[in-house]
Amino acid sequence: TWIIEDIIVIEKSPGACGKPPTIDDGIILAGIKEHYAENDQVTYGCPLYYTIEGGPYKTCINGEWIGEIRCNKPCTVDRDATNRHNIEFKYTRSDKIITEHNDMIEFRCKRGRRIGPVSMRQRCVHGVVDLPTCSE
Repeated sequence: TWIIEDIIVIEKSPGACGKPPTIDDGIILAGIKEHYAENDQVTYGCPLYYTIEGGPYKTCINGEWIGEIRCNKPCTVDRDATNRHNIEFKYTRSDKIITEHNDMIEFRCKRGRRIGPVSMRQRCVHGVVDLPTCSE
């Protein structure tokens, strides 16, 4: 560190990294500090019902944070959504289901309704599930 005309200049050691990057919907759980040297790691986490893809670490290598991490959003399907599509959950009488990314949800038509063109078994993909519709 040098002081030049009342300006502090901090010399970064070779391979050191700046502040670790943020990830959408994720937080750093461990490894937070002021300065990061070569091979330092931080650990990321995702909220409840989110799934972590990659990681959970990023490592400081040659001045860059290396490691792919993504928090995949869960899907929420509630009674209002199922009513609009004339469907219900196949295996539960719950008013709402929260399911993790890549999980399957199965539906059935409400009594007296006919199956439409979309499969009654749908996958949660990054917070979105395509709901089938049953007709009268």
